[in-house]
Amino acid sequence: MTRERRWWVAGATVVVAVIAVFVFWHRSAPRSAEDVSVAPNVPLVTAREGTFVERVEAHGRIGPPSGSSAKLAFAQAGILRAIDVQVGQTVAIGQQLAELDRAALAATLAEARADANLSDPLAGVAGAQARLAAATEKLDTLENGGPSALSSRIAAESAARQAALTVETDRATLDRDQVLLQAGVVAGKDVDAARSQLEADESAQRAADAHVAAAGTDFQAELKQAQADVASARSDVQTVSSQASAARARFDAAQIAYANGVLSAPAGGVVLSILKHPGEVVDPTVPVIEIGPALGHSVTLNVPAAEAARIVPGDPATLRTSSGAATPGTVTAVVPAVDPATQLATVVVGGAPAGAVASDALTATIDVGRVRGIVVPSTAIVQDPQTGRTVVFVHDANPKAGESAFQLRDVVVRASDATSASIASGLHAGERIAAQGGYMLLAPAGG
Repeated sequence: MTRERRWWVAGATVVVAVIAVFVFWHRSAPRSAEDVSVAPNVPLVTAREGTFVERVEAHGRIGPPSGSSAKLAFAQAGILRAIDVQVGQTVAIGQQLAELDRAALAATLAEARADANLSDPLAGVAGAQARLAAATEKLDTLENGGPSALSSRIAAESAARQAALTVETDRATLDRDQVLLQAGVVAGKDVDAARSQLEADESAQRAADAHVAAAGTDFQAELKQAQADVASARSDVQTVSSQASAARARFDAAQIAYANGVLSAPAGGVVLSILKHPGEVVDPTVPVIEIGPALGHSVTLNVPAAEAARIVPGDPATLRTSSGAATPGTVTAVVPAVDPATQLATVVVGGAPAGAVASDALTATIDVGRVRGIVVPSTAIVQDPQTGRTVVFVHDANPKAGESAFQLRDVVVRASDATSASIASGLHAGERIAAQGGYMLLAPAGG
């Protein structure tokens, strides 16, 4: 063997030895996730034990729910004298909002008050009741005492004197009412009523005088007269009582009408619009002012009915305007009714972003629950389009020869959102899985 041939053989032997050592080292050395080259573009993530917050996504606007405002009208017709508020003004319950021209109503109220108080109808009732009591007492005496109970001429004269006093009182009342009529304090009907009362009592006086003349008549005539006196007195009581009740009713009605000339806020809120202006004619069918709940920090959200059922007042929420700024809020109300056309329910949240303008659009995320378990990125979950299985790809740091570094694993997802998913079963804490790119691994994995 020549020197050149020996050098060539020695070099070849060295090269073969180096290759053998490299292959042996490469096969026996442990490999980490970074050493796997089966799918170098698939990032990994570790499944971890954690808390998954269940959330409901919703869209809405700044302001209270639609239909929560009220259009207010006067309880009676009239001419609008004044509007006492402005659009955007906050009002309290019972605050005056507008007023009718109440001059005519005030005049009617003054007349009704005079009718009910100055004519003193209750005094007339008392007088009529006293006459009825006297007539009833006399009738009882005759009926219980028989002929022996016939009154003497003195008793008849006493009754005549009482009747005369009554007539004298009636005349004084008539004179007073006539003076008040001239002063414009009472109405003409009050004078007519006093005159009628005087005529009635004058008739009673004439009857009393007749009794004096007939004091010696027989028992039956006296008894019949007593019965007639009772009937007449009872009729007087009813008439005067009716007059007093009517006067009081007119006064009460005038008071109500005068009060109805003011339009007041039925609840606290904000003036949304003014629909009429001073000088216009209004009635109970014509709205004058619209008020609604104070804007405050309320937000109205439209939520699918199924998800709205999971929301309760007090749930925390995160509100985002078009600028992307996030503001915390709290659910204040969940309207139980569902729109049959859209199948959306209304949820009201308090805590609108500062500087928000009514009807501005926004999005919201409402926290409806917390679940403890294995949490992974939602991008790690793959829905097999062929089998419908829900799977993840678990990474094997040391796969067997010819096997993939990722093994398909069936999982059960308890809940998920746009970023995370809570796994009910199929994974253990600490396992490494493909964070995304699962669909690239699906076909090689035989999914």
